[in-house]
Amino acid sequence: MSLALLALALAGGEPSAPREGVLQIQAAEIWTSGGERIQDGLLLVEDGRVRAVSKGKQPDPGLPLVRHAGVVTAGLIGLRSQAGAGGELQDDTRSVLPEAHAVHAFDPSHPDVARALAAGITALELAPGPGNVVGGLACVVKTSGGRVLTSEASLALSLTSAALGRSTGPSFFVFGAGEAQAQPDGGPESSERTPRGNREPTSYAGALALLRRSFAAGEGPFARARRGDLAVTIEAWDRHEVLRAVELARELGLAGAVRGAPLAGDPALVQALKESKLGVIVGPYSSGQTRPSLESVKTLAAAGIPVAFALGDPARSPQGLRLSAARALRAGAPAAAVWKALTEDAAKLAGVGASLGTLAAGREADFVLWSGDPLDLQSRVAAVYVDGRRAWPAQGH
Repeated sequence: MSLALLALALAGGEPSAPREGVLQIQAAEIWTSGGERIQDGLLLVEDGRVRAVSKGKQPDPGLPLVRHAGVVTAGLIGLRSQAGAGGELQDDTRSVLPEAHAVHAFDPSHPDVARALAAGITALELAPGPGNVVGGLACVVKTSGGRVLTSEASLALSLTSAALGRSTGPSFFVFGAGEAQAQPDGGPESSERTPRGNREPTSYAGALALLRRSFAAGEGPFARARRGDLAVTIEAWDRHEVLRAVELARELGLAGAVRGAPLAGDPALVQALKESKLGVIVGPYSSGQTRPSLESVKTLAAAGIPVAFALGDPARSPQGLRLSAARALRAGAPAAAVWKALTEDAAKLAGVGASLGTLAAGREADFVLWSGDPLDLQSRVAAVYVDGRRAWPAQGH
């Protein structure tokens, strides 16, 4: 019998007066926010939202109850993902695509979305790749039910070599074409014409000039970003790219995050990021990741900079999200900071921090039942609930 079925089999007796949309989860441990752990906790869900989380409280015998011998947490959130997009998040025809919407590529029935759900990921940020200086608008979606939380989570910008001098081609999307060329730990600085093609801009200076002109024109998403109504996510990997990204954000008053920054252990970069108030989206971490890159989560968290983990392209297993977290943990990052990077800070950087990322009264009831500590890779997902309903495994399985 699976852990999920065992948990359900241990449920209390039939409630005397079932109420639609109400559920109690009694667990050995409930993690609420920032890794705060409640022993012998009771989670009460009503109409798709968390109604209360309490310690040592006896469940109401008149309400449906699931007893779980393991850990209950908020659902994981995977950032900068392409799951369910069917390879339609990159357009080589133009460098600036501010009105392109990643949500138009979202297929909630795609197997990649189901795989993410089974891994305990209850929300995904779908985002354009780094191959355009302005790639368009990222969105945040649920992995069950196909609900779109926000169709305009952030404006994707890129100050990487992947966005420079690309060859123009037919008008179709191929997500990740540029990402494959971005080195996880950065690469040599190059601000001249690239060998990929001659589509403008062909240099970092040209990319910055293009962005400044776009924001100065003050139209559409650019105007909203300048007003602070829309976050930006700036792809930047090399040290010089990160510094350029930070300076641009400070100059234009932009809020959001840097995607990349694997060498954020550099004190100068940490200070620049802290002053900019930008968060950082790291990973996915591979088996060959350098030690300084792995230690960046520890360094950034110590500086009070919000950090989250990227899920990456669909070729990567969704289990890689927790694997990246485990690698950061082994490199010295505090467990609370790593957990926030998977949930609370991820929600914040995705622009949905008011509704997701923690188990607190009023938040959306997206949560996972784990066999043990979710930061321990030996722990497994027993069940996943989205909007207060069991989404995995499906009823009857």
